[in-house]
Formats: sequence, C-alpha cells, structure tokens
Amino acid sequence: MLEEDYRTVSCGGDPFNFLLSTMKSIGITIEENNIVKLMVMDDKFRYSDEIFKKMARYSKMEVESIVRENGEIYLFLRKIQ
Repeated sequence: MLEEDYRTVSCGGDPFNFLLSTMKSIGITIEENNIVKLMVMDDKFRYSDEIFKKMARYSKMEVESIVRENGEIYLFLRKIQ
C-alpha cells in the first residue's frame, strides 16, 4: 500500500483545490486497483465523507474507507477505470 502523508502540508491557497489536485495526481500515478492511504489533518480539510467520495470519483478513484482519529483523516483510495 502506498502512503501519501499531507498532514504537515501548509498550503496558502484553497484547500479544496489543493486536495483535489493531489487526488488527481495520485490517480494518474498508481495502477488500477492499488490502494493508497492519503493522510490529512481534519482542521485543514473539514469536509464530509460525501465530499471526499465525490473528489475521489472525479479523480477516477473510489474511497475504500475513511478513518478519523485524533484530528487526522485517513482516506483509503483505490483507482478505478
């Protein structure tokens, strides 16, 4: 499993567009059906599970699961066709 750690990222722009761009980049990089664990902080990316799922679908991935603990969010993403 590939892990992408963006917990300490400091983005000066729009967090939504940053995360969407990150997901699209991951979707291009990984092979079909591979799982990626994307780690972000809840205080920087305060989105509902449904928003994360829509972002993933737009990036040609699907959310396998979302884990929220200790102010962190772990998105488990899988590339789809």
